[in-house]
Amino acid sequence: MRKMTSLLLAAGMTMALLSGCGGGTEAKETTAAQTTAAETKAEETTAAESKEAETKAAEVKAPEKDVEMQYMSVEDAHSNLGKDGYTFLDVRKAEDHKTSCVPGSVGVDMDAAKGGDFQAGVTAMQPIVDEHDDNLVIICYSGKSYAQATTNVLSALGYDMSKVYTLEGGYKAWTKAYADEVEVAQEIKAPEKDVEMQYMTVEEAAEKAGADGYTFFDVRKAADYAEGHIPGAVSADMDAAKEGDFNAGVSTMQVATRDMDDTLVLVCYSGKRYAQATTNVLSALGYDMSKVYTLEGGFTKWSETYPDQIEK
Repeated sequence: MRKMTSLLLAAGMTMALLSGCGGGTEAKETTAAQTTAAETKAEETTAAESKEAETKAAEVKAPEKDVEMQYMSVEDAHSNLGKDGYTFLDVRKAEDHKTSCVPGSVGVDMDAAKGGDFQAGVTAMQPIVDEHDDNLVIICYSGKSYAQATTNVLSALGYDMSKVYTLEGGYKAWTKAYADEVEVAQEIKAPEKDVEMQYMTVEEAAEKAGADGYTFFDVRKAADYAEGHIPGAVSADMDAAKEGDFNAGVSTMQVATRDMDDTLVLVCYSGKRYAQATTNVLSALGYDMSKVYTLEGGFTKWSETYPDQIEK
């Protein structure tokens, strides 16, 4: 009898254990199913929102001709920077905005729109239109193609165009006027020591001036460049960088070398401090330093050797 009772108790316990395990598995399966369902629902919601945004963008039609732009001078932009009711939109490529920009500006990459993809521009600008009612100051490279693409999109989206301005001269004009008022990406650091320069003689430079694949950057003060420079040289005032403002130098040279892969010849006063500051900046920006030369003796040597080859 005792043996029979023991067997019955054992059987009961086994059934209870089996029932308990089964209940735990069922609970886990239920939880897993709920999680999967939630994830699926979230994915479906995201997909639906994305499709809705694409549909909405497709409904916005590009204007038949370019919308007329109104401009804001760099001086006026500077006075309005940081004021309530003004939002500065940097519509250059995202990597360029990240490298350096007007302080507080919002990056909205409109490269695709500038390249002809109007719907991509609509998708990029829609959040701005939805979230802002400010005066918008559009910053592109020189106040032309990127700003025009953005103006066309904003008009098509129904933004109040009396509140839309293009920065006259673009970011290039800003860096010339306010080279010391830029934000630079934290990862762009000044080198711990001066980068070694390589030199080009004035005779070699005279042979290369004007040749394809060569760009001469006159990194002296802009006023001195205006008084006289090597024919065809491009002004890139690096005075602030020479005085220690590395960020100003980054901003200036980033604009100057955009989409460039030329061999660079740096022209300063005597081939020393201005050229060294520029060399340091170009190295930090990742330019191919095998293509960067300093004019030996600078503009002083050039003017002594080729006094009849000076442009004003």
